[in-house]
Amino acid sequence: MTRHYRSMWPSRVTFALLAMVLALVFTFPRDTYAREGSGGGILVSPARLVASVRPGEVLSPIRVKNTTAHVVELVAYVGRGEHRWDGSPVYLDSHQERLWGARHLELDKTHLRLAPGEVESITPRVGELPDIVGGFYPVIFLEMKQGQPDGITGISRVAIITLLQMAGSSLGAEDLAVTTLSVEQARPGEPISIFPLVTNHGDTHGTFQGYVDITHGEKKVTTRLPVAPATVLPGLGRRTALLWQPEELPVGTYEVNTHLTSGGRPVRADTWAFHVVEPYALATLRGDVVSITPKRTDADKNTDFRVVVHNSGTTTWRALGDLEVRDISGILEAQVPLEISEVEPGGSGSASGVLPALPPGRYTLRMNLASDGIPLVDIEQPLDVLGRDTVAQL
Repeated sequence: MTRHYRSMWPSRVTFALLAMVLALVFTFPRDTYAREGSGGGILVSPARLVASVRPGEVLSPIRVKNTTAHVVELVAYVGRGEHRWDGSPVYLDSHQERLWGARHLELDKTHLRLAPGEVESITPRVGELPDIVGGFYPVIFLEMKQGQPDGITGISRVAIITLLQMAGSSLGAEDLAVTTLSVEQARPGEPISIFPLVTNHGDTHGTFQGYVDITHGEKKVTTRLPVAPATVLPGLGRRTALLWQPEELPVGTYEVNTHLTSGGRPVRADTWAFHVVEPYALATLRGDVVSITPKRTDADKNTDFRVVVHNSGTTTWRALGDLEVRDISGILEAQVPLEISEVEPGGSGSASGVLPALPPGRYTLRMNLASDGIPLVDIEQPLDVLGRDTVAQL
């Protein structure tokens, strides 16, 4: 199914809302660390458990080390985990979730008391699973309480995420699908963002990877955007952002096709399209100096100055910088900060200030301006400072 939408914003790319789901992989360190206020913390390894399990099976032990200079007490309990569209974890640890966690993943220890540098292990054991078909996702929480001499207690918590599935379970051929895909551009000339969404309709988690093709048949414009391996939990969706910054983007219709696989099988997807209604040009950030005044001034008195800069690019900017005054040998005599408020493309902005009194001679005015750290203007201009009857000479 291909859909086309016409733009209400001139000079920008217009897009169809598309159907695609990209599941980003959970990314966790091998070890995880919880700090406490007085320095150090608890080091936990591993930070994630992944396994195919049966009821009653014992999992790999979790190693817990106290790296603080104090005795710490730990409380361990089990909740449940999910994830948001952007892949960030959601930790569920209400009373009901803890009851669910205790039934599905038992811990051989729920309280630890560790001296400085001491190491102990907690061993999880899979509970009875009459209600589980496919995957389940307990989260093991370790809560640290460290009593301070003044009686104040600091509390830190670390989460060990698990990706568990019943032995023999797997995703079906049709369980992962690209359900929506959107294409956006913040401003004309800026990168085009492709947002695919992959939904998991199965009973266990799945991982996929591949690429997205964008083509314009008439103009022979083709690009391929890679999709990194990603995991999505059952019943949830994951959305990721793929950025495309083409040098040019001719008017016309572009097709977007996803080519994703999971376990060697293709992930279901439609074909989408977006339409470019006006020629595309890369965003440019540029400023041209219209004037710097004065070019001459009298010696031994303060002098007002003013600079005018034109926005000759395609992006609105706000400029910050300074104006330097140097003598003929390059020695800095004065430096004045400059600020030009937001200027839209085609407009002009100005900044003004006061130059300090200078002795007669020829000087150089050097102006540097930047917008969000990107150089905008770098220009030099001579300044003649006049004595009573003498024009400053080189």
